[in-house]
Amino acid sequence: MKKLGRHIIRLRLWVIALAVIITLVMGNFARELKINADVLGYLPEDDPTAALFHRIGDTYGGNEMVIIGLECDHVFEAGMLDLVRQVTDSLRRTQGIGHVTSLTHVLDIRDTPYGIETGRLVDEYDIPQSREALDSLKAYVLSKDHYRGSLVSADATATLVAGKILSGVNRTRVVENIREKLEGLPFEGNIYYGGMPVILLELNSIIIGDILRIAPMAFLLISLLLFLGFRNARGVLLPMISVLMAATWTMGLIALLGYEITLLSNIIPVVLLAVGSAYAIHVVNAIQSEERTGQAGALHKAYSLIALPVALASVTTMLGFLSFIAGSYLTMIREFGIFSALGILFSLVLAVTFVPAAHSLWGRPGSTRTAVNKEESLADFATRAFSGLLKGRHRGLMAAWGLLIIACLWGVTRIERRVELVDYFREDNIVRKGENLLSEKFHGSTPLYVQIRGDVRSPEVLKAMRETQEYMEGFDYIPYSQSVADLIGQMNDVMGEGDRIPDDARKIAQLWFLLEGEEIMEQLVSPTLDEGIVQGFVTSTDLPVLREIETSFTGFARAAREKGINMEVTGIPLMFKKLDDSIIRSQTYSLVIATFLVMALVSLLFRSLRKGMLAIIPIGVTLIVLFGTMGLTGIPLDIATVLTGSVSIGIGIDYAIHFISRFEQGCRLRLTAIQALERAIRISGKAILINMVSVSAGFAILLSSELVPLQRFGFLVAVSMLASGMATLSLLPLLLLRYARLWKGEGSN
Repeated sequence: MKKLGRHIIRLRLWVIALAVIITLVMGNFARELKINADVLGYLPEDDPTAALFHRIGDTYGGNEMVIIGLECDHVFEAGMLDLVRQVTDSLRRTQGIGHVTSLTHVLDIRDTPYGIETGRLVDEYDIPQSREALDSLKAYVLSKDHYRGSLVSADATATLVAGKILSGVNRTRVVENIREKLEGLPFEGNIYYGGMPVILLELNSIIIGDILRIAPMAFLLISLLLFLGFRNARGVLLPMISVLMAATWTMGLIALLGYEITLLSNIIPVVLLAVGSAYAIHVVNAIQSEERTGQAGALHKAYSLIALPVALASVTTMLGFLSFIAGSYLTMIREFGIFSALGILFSLVLAVTFVPAAHSLWGRPGSTRTAVNKEESLADFATRAFSGLLKGRHRGLMAAWGLLIIACLWGVTRIERRVELVDYFREDNIVRKGENLLSEKFHGSTPLYVQIRGDVRSPEVLKAMRETQEYMEGFDYIPYSQSVADLIGQMNDVMGEGDRIPDDARKIAQLWFLLEGEEIMEQLVSPTLDEGIVQGFVTSTDLPVLREIETSFTGFARAAREKGINMEVTGIPLMFKKLDDSIIRSQTYSLVIATFLVMALVSLLFRSLRKGMLAIIPIGVTLIVLFGTMGLTGIPLDIATVLTGSVSIGIGIDYAIHFISRFEQGCRLRLTAIQALERAIRISGKAILINMVSVSAGFAILLSSELVPLQRFGFLVAVSMLASGMATLSLLPLLLLRYARLWKGEGSN
């Protein structure tokens, strides 16, 4: 380390120039970054459920809908129906929209004196005007299960216009075009927007806003905290410049490799500002601590003492992020772990090269600029307070930690899991309002598909479809389903033979002839008529519902296949269930892997398994506090909060590594256990306090995000860092004092 430090100082101009050049090049790539907020788009390519879901979208004109909700005093008024017609026409003329369904554009099968009549429910060219005609229309529409709750609310105060988005088009752009068209409509009621494309557009907008707003806020706040901790310019500028470079390198690499910004990777700059700055903070603190002694070669000595602990601390943090690779169902979680780990690596490289090089250039030996501000900072005051804890009150402190751990263990038992995308938004968000309307007054917008292969005009396949719909109707959370069997049954009923599938294929062929050319057929049967789908709408994404859907419908499809009916099930509920399974799997795998790797690395560092286990105790306490906080505050395990455990292990162990390293150095100097601990608190404790507060504040900035999971993620990591720092500075010294004999060279107490 001494040799490396000498080379870096000797070549400091080249080191600085190279860092600046790489930053400029990667910054140019970072300008080309694109955003992809589609959570379901990051499903693994080899997942059969996801593959079938996308194939259904390609075959049936898209599997995602944009839904316009129109809320008013009464739907069945001439002016309101005309507004529905205008909205319908606007959607139909929007590029990228396939089939549109509304009161003025839906197939209606009626019995007339002249036989079966297939046409529009409401003739867009002849909208009823009289009160009598409007009341008659209302009575007819609300009497039909396939209209009530799907097109019109039961209280007739809201109606929907739904458009299927074609596969392969820019969904967010389609939604933007629709919203632009509808902004000028004269309507005194409320317009709501729903469906997955609307959610993705809003996520996209929020991600852009968060990147432009949260990262600068974090930068300013962390800079302020560093100034309060160091009370000099170098203590602020060197860590912040180095971490900005690391963030630029990381984001540039993401673009260079062809990846996109996701719901998670958009917070990588904040993660690096908060976490990556730690390594430069420890380097600067070590250098300035040695400079205070006034001895020659302070920079080289400080570098030799701090470089290895900083390197090992960064490796443990990287292991925490890399543990996300195991067990993650969504590829974007893996991408977040990989690129965060690379960002940490870049932060380390800059901390041990650029920072000492810039520090030596800033104040050369003998220059008046090498003087360090000797005014006591808040961090110095706090370290003296922690040193005072070693003088007594050990039992009281251990009792306080014991009570906290017991309370948090009880909280752990109350943790919930949640995968609903609507839960990602604030209560006043446009998406939340739209989805609330869909769930309260309609059948929702979460599709469940059952694909049935075979000749869709055969009685066997149509009866399998009808049986599937009857099975769906047995579940309260699937109030509505549709298939081509519905239409055949309705026409058969109008013919006076009951709402059922005829046994005679020739009879079906006659009825089928009346459906040919209707737009709705493109949504229900394949162009080659060798397969069809039954589409149900699920009103809930609660985990018990998702579990029941997975168990019940996969079992139903298996039983159908045993009878010779080729049937498969897919849909957003099943993918949400897999996402939930992934959350549990990711949490378990990442925690076990991160804990094992970190303890192994720390044990190697201190050449003792018992020392490694001792160092990991503050992390164990931190995890209990973390998950206990989740249970006590009602924060669920979701796509973002599932990451907090491994992040806390990777970041929090840094504190123990630095603290124990300083304690071990004191033992080698033949100091007593208390003297070695006081020295560790005075030197490493200051950097730990500064880093603890800056990391916590950096992540707490995420509370201002518009995305609820990121708010939770930021809050929980902040709590974890505070718990880890406090455990390292108060609980760990008591443990080291008790087991000081483990360190060779320890003197008497």
